[in-house]
Amino acid sequence: MTKKIFLALALAGTLAACTEDYKEWLDPQVVPQPQTVSFGDGSVSTVGVIDFNSITADKVKVCNITAPTASDPAFTPSYTITIGDQTFEIDADGTMSASDLQSYVIAQYGRRPVERAVPATVSMWLGNGVTTVKTATSGAFNITAIPKAPQISQNYYIVGGPNDWGESAKNKTLKFSHSGLDVYEDPVFTVIFNASEGDTWFAIGDDEACEAIANDNDWSKLFGTTKGNGNTDPSGTLDRRYNLSDDGSFCVPAGGKLIKVTLNMMDYSYQIESLNISENYYLIGGPGEWNSSKDQKFSHSSKSVFDDPVFTYTFASTGGEMWFAFGDDEAIDAVGEGTWNKLFGTKGDSKDLSGSFDRRYNLDGDHSFCVDGSAKFYRFSVNMMDYTYEITPLNFSEFYYEIGNESSWSAAHPLYSAANDGKYQGYYYLDGEFKFKPNADNWDDDLEYVDGDSMGGTLQSSGGPNCPNPGAGFYQINLDAGALSYNLVRIEAIGIIGGFNGWSGDVDMTYNKDEGCWEATATIDSDTELKFRANHDWAINWGGDVNNLTQDGANLIVSAGTHTFKLYLSYQGNNRVVIN
Repeated sequence: MTKKIFLALALAGTLAACTEDYKEWLDPQVVPQPQTVSFGDGSVSTVGVIDFNSITADKVKVCNITAPTASDPAFTPSYTITIGDQTFEIDADGTMSASDLQSYVIAQYGRRPVERAVPATVSMWLGNGVTTVKTATSGAFNITAIPKAPQISQNYYIVGGPNDWGESAKNKTLKFSHSGLDVYEDPVFTVIFNASEGDTWFAIGDDEACEAIANDNDWSKLFGTTKGNGNTDPSGTLDRRYNLSDDGSFCVPAGGKLIKVTLNMMDYSYQIESLNISENYYLIGGPGEWNSSKDQKFSHSSKSVFDDPVFTYTFASTGGEMWFAFGDDEAIDAVGEGTWNKLFGTKGDSKDLSGSFDRRYNLDGDHSFCVDGSAKFYRFSVNMMDYTYEITPLNFSEFYYEIGNESSWSAAHPLYSAANDGKYQGYYYLDGEFKFKPNADNWDDDLEYVDGDSMGGTLQSSGGPNCPNPGAGFYQINLDAGALSYNLVRIEAIGIIGGFNGWSGDVDMTYNKDEGCWEATATIDSDTELKFRANHDWAINWGGDVNNLTQDGANLIVSAGTHTFKLYLSYQGNNRVVIN
């Protein structure tokens, strides 16, 4: 009994000492320890650098142990090693599980193959089959290890392809994209580029390989396929040319408009896809149903999909969490046949508002997109050239503003949205270039021109040119701030039409630029109903209350006599006519 109490007290004391020392041992900034440290009346000494790139055995020697003297021959000694905050079994000769050590180093420092010093202590335990107690703990020492991993560069480039081989190496024209994480945590690199007219041949280089070509005309450091020069298999492994039996250039047969190359440099594997950008893309889910309907169609500019690969769809919130995916005609048609894996999903977290995407069949699950529903609307933009997306929460106000050359860029003209749905309309005189902005008194998040013609086009948030001059005149201005597009309708004429003239043969009005109104004088023989309309047609017409004229409003009642009409148009709720 006395012996057991003594051992228990020794164990408690040892544990208390370990608790105090633990913080220092876990700190990655370890003060270099002596090569040999005490271990009771024995010792522990360090070994050289452990390079897992050259280790194949299940166990690895991490230290040399000279065991303390056991206090009772009836007790059998065993040993543990504590590395940071984790404890592992260790043999009496100082060997432990190689996978345990490498896993710990990778968890703490990542996979980058550089020397990592980790603090450790060795403990001795005595057991007799009934009781086991710790009797000694060594001083702290460092284990220095290099994780097993291949050499991975920060940057990779396509050499050749649609470009001159030498120039593309020298200028590093086509660079692979990367997440920006440590390359040993995310070893995947991706690039999408235009295919050549015929077969597309290329190699892959890092900075070292490209600079060797530019400086020494040395092409041996490029990466090629291990399947042999010109092999057209879409997947395989790659290696430096100096390790291959030939150049190992990649070849993609003619047919696709785009080529996507994905590298995983942890295992030196590649995947090549021949891509075409579809003309149409559709949202599935979200505020709509998960079916093969094509009602939720993305908008696109008038440019070629290869010149402008960005597609946009804006949808209303349902007030709660919303899940959705998207697809082209092929993917949506496949849904109708019960196949869902051709849809596109996010490569990141479902609730990420930006990132990259891929077909579901290239992902490890559905990877649907998700928004929390806190905004009134969401704009979902996809770039089919680099397979990236951006989701923008939108809370539209009643007004957006046009500003431009007609006011020397000093007065902002309000455009009105009756439903606060991002669709705005107004009537103003334009004379030169102009822009749109959400705030009357600043330029934050203004919308600028991307593509189209003088009567409308697509827009982007900041960073673009002004909308082009449509020619001096009066216009109906229609802005869709959700879909990022606008169009103009030129008002060539506004006429008064009613019972007094048999509802035909408008009395044309004249635009008074100084007063900002359309005006005319008309003689009415008897009380009559009348309205105002644009361009001698009923597509745009106004009626209702003289102080609140609206599209398709009721006929106005005007008494007999000669009257002067002054029609002021700007936006719904502010359109009015003064009749004298």
